[in-house]
Amino acid sequence: MSPEPNAVAGSPLVVGYYGMENVGDNAFCVVTEWATRTYWGSRSPVFAAPPMVDLPATSTGMNPRWYRSRSVPDRVGWVVNKAVLLRRSSMVVFGGGSVFRDMGPLSEKRLFSLFSRLSGHPMAAVGVSVGPFLSSAAERRLIEVLRQVDFIGVRDHASAQILERAGYPGVLVTAGDLAGLLPEALGEPMPSRSPGWSGARARLGVTLLGVDYEAAATEVRRREDALVGGVVDLVRKEPVDVTVFAFNTHPEHGDERVSERLRAALDGLCDVRVVTARDGVRACWDEMKRCDLGLHMRLHGAVFAYLAGVPFTLVPYQQKCDDFLDEIGQPASFRLDRVPQDPIEVTRMLARLLHDDAVPRLSQEEFAERARQNFTRAPWALPGPDRP
Repeated sequence: MSPEPNAVAGSPLVVGYYGMENVGDNAFCVVTEWATRTYWGSRSPVFAAPPMVDLPATSTGMNPRWYRSRSVPDRVGWVVNKAVLLRRSSMVVFGGGSVFRDMGPLSEKRLFSLFSRLSGHPMAAVGVSVGPFLSSAAERRLIEVLRQVDFIGVRDHASAQILERAGYPGVLVTAGDLAGLLPEALGEPMPSRSPGWSGARARLGVTLLGVDYEAAATEVRRREDALVGGVVDLVRKEPVDVTVFAFNTHPEHGDERVSERLRAALDGLCDVRVVTARDGVRACWDEMKRCDLGLHMRLHGAVFAYLAGVPFTLVPYQQKCDDFLDEIGQPASFRLDRVPQDPIEVTRMLARLLHDDAVPRLSQEEFAERARQNFTRAPWALPGPDRP
């Protein structure tokens, strides 16, 4: 007879940076939907997100009409919709990502904290990173909220250190990125690491970044020119085809413009496939497994490649990228600078990925086990062999 699940985990409301047409964030939802049912015994997890390809319609609770604009009516509808979801929930879960970097005075996190205090329902955070904070005011507000969260699983040691310095009083676990459980959540075994390119033609997977709010325009342009030019130079010299992944298709924050620039630059030079967030998490995962090497700016493009056993390089446009590379022990020979200087540097790196058999120090299986601890070490986790 299976153990009775803790009532607080029965109907979690999972919140995050959702509804922005981002494959990485949608992957958090896919994993959390599976993991809360598996490890917490949740009966009806609901995501504060509009409908998405990879989840049942009953699992997403936000009306897509509230994502049309930032107008006052749409913002009010968005807040009221979340308030209704809160009333039906047994707890609040911050599900993955860099959700604890910035917080304004009217942030919805205050709503979640108030709900938790008044209802007595717990708050949790799984697979999150904390900081670097965008301002001292944001840091102060976020630390105030975080101190009220009962359980936090962070995805990197840097986040754990920030919480420890802040005197976080709850249960803190240095776990891992939720995407580490993606193959299992999709019902698949972990792919084996690629033994190296051995076919007639190799396939390069690429994710680019459409908007970088923390870099100067000249840096953004120089980096984009270097990455696009480096890929073009590679396919002129080596038998390589390309899959362009647009991991974010949001009209304002997304990657489709730069992805189309790369596709157009490769037209007639090689076989080019294009896969986007609209195709869903599983479609992007399936295509990533078909690649032989990767060039990524999107963090979860690199995470997908790593899990698929594909050699990759990641342009560390934010600290979270360096934190991930440090966590997995990425070989130094496969690390690029934040702004590659020219296409030659990029082409050399990609050629190295084709012929160098170096691999990250951390195994994919260990990465998955760290991700699992976001759930198995929570106070309301079901007893079982996966819980310490």
